[in-house]
Order: sequence, then C-alpha cells, then structure tokens
Amino acid sequence: MINPSFSAALMAGLLLATASQAQSISITFDTLNSGTPANLAAPTGVSFGEATWSADLDADGDGIAGTERWRLFDSSSPILVRNPAFYDRGSAPSGLVALDGVFQPTLVRFSSPQMLAQFSVTLDKDTYGDPGAMIEFYRVSSTGNTLLASIPANQTSPGFTAALAAPISGVDMVLLPSGALYDNIQYSSIPEPSSVALSFVGLAGLGALLVLRRASAQR
Repeated sequence: MINPSFSAALMAGLLLATASQAQSISITFDTLNSGTPANLAAPTGVSFGEATWSADLDADGDGIAGTERWRLFDSSSPILVRNPAFYDRGSAPSGLVALDGVFQPTLVRFSSPQMLAQFSVTLDKDTYGDPGAMIEFYRVSSTGNTLLASIPANQTSPGFTAALAAPISGVDMVLLPSGALYDNIQYSSIPEPSSVALSFVGLAGLGALLVLRRASAQR
C-alpha cells in the first residue's frame, strides 16, 4: 500500500509540474515592416493563414455537400501585416503595423491542441466593419471542425479588445473574421486535462514501483 504522505507529495509534484508547463504568450507585430508576412512574428507552435469555407472534394473535383468547414486556403499566400493607414484606417493599436485581416478571414493555428485559460486580441482604431463580427475557436478532426466557443469582435468600435470570458479546452485554431486589422494577440495555455491525468497515472505507477522495491529490500 502506498504511503498517504507519499501520494500527497506525488500530487503536489504533479501540480507543480503542470504549473511550470503553463505559458503566457504575447504576439505583437511591432518589429515587422508593413507588407511583410505575419508569420515572421509568430512564436513556435503558432502560424497564421488565410481561411476559406470550403468542402471536401470528390474524385471529379466537385465539393461534397455537408463537408464544408474552415480550412487553410493557400499556404503559399501568406497573411501580411499592414500599417492601417494603408487602408486609411488611422493607426495600429500599438506600433506601426497590425495583422491584415481586412479582405480575408484569418486562421491562428496551433501545432497541438491548447487549453486556453485566456485569449485576447485588439482590433484597429477605425469604425468600419461589422458590429456583429465573432471570433471563433475550433477543435479540428478528420471529420470536420467543432466550434467550441465564440466571442464578439465589434469592428465598429475603435480599438475594441475581444477577450475570452472563460477557459476552453482542445483549441486547434482561432478564426479571426475579415473586415479588420488585429494586433496584440495574448493567450495563456495550460496542459490539457487528459495529458495531466496521463502524467499522474505514470507518476503514480512509478511511485508504486519504488515503494514496492523499497519494501522488498527491507524484508
């Protein structure tokens, strides 16, 4: 039988390890020149791409009804950053440039699923756009995309900051709607619950093995 104090220490160690894996990321585009790819400012594990709402194709190249979803349009056509003045939209939320989502929706893609404890992004300082625009968070699978949550992104409110109200799990990509420039993307992610549980099972098994070996050595 595993000593209760050992179990408590094991759990405390696991929680400490989990906390140490949490990360807070801030993405600004202030170091880039207008007209350059936004991915030059993307941290490891994050990429930006043009989104398209399209269906899977059959053998003849025709769309299959019912398979429509958001996906990357063309990886060879990068999302750029722009000085909002290029579109006569005043200044960027910070610095001189922001991510250009004026004419196409943009995907913020993660290389692995994220449990987002926090996410926010600031829109341009213009009043042009859709007051009912929504930023959407998706889980991606081979059978399609699952909408996990959405938050308002009022494009007619200058410098509007869109932010999550509650954590969400399993996020593979975030859809930024067309009609605005975006800046100061900030998010905090923590390990997925399944990963934490798996780690605990592994540590508990290791701890049990060590206890059994110690008991055997004392006989």
